[in-house]
Amino acid sequence: MTANRKKTRTGKRDLYLEEAQSLYLAGKSLEEIQGLFPVALSTLQGWRREGRWDEKRLQVLVSPRWLGEALKGLLREKTGRLLIQGELKPQELDELTKILTLIDRLCSQGWDLKGASLEVMDRFSEFLRGWVTDSEELKIFTARIQEFFRNLENDELGK
Repeated sequence: MTANRKKTRTGKRDLYLEEAQSLYLAGKSLEEIQGLFPVALSTLQGWRREGRWDEKRLQVLVSPRWLGEALKGLLREKTGRLLIQGELKPQELDELTKILTLIDRLCSQGWDLKGASLEVMDRFSEFLRGWVTDSEELKIFTARIQEFFRNLENDELGK
């Protein structure tokens, strides 16, 4: 007697949705994301609508959760480039792991938000200074980080 078993098939949504959203929240365009993944632009547009990515993108600067998601996207992209180039050393991989752990804490908001934010941003900024060579890209990161802290400070003052 043979059992009818369906093969579990992993679709593009399962493989790329979360990373595509993170990159979009980090400021990448759908066209840029399409260049990174084998996903049609129309599929990305559908995911953006269904997942309300535009609303989440607006919340990146005021919501630790969505800021964390955006940072994850940026970190994944940078790490992917470094792995492809073969330039990632074990101590740098360890530092990336620590940064991701801090970002996960920031997303879960399971501890002091301001302290978590400072620690994550400090480590992330240090990492970026060592790897990002494009001054315009570094300016974008810096502006987002500064805006986040302004919003965080305003939230603290409003309490």
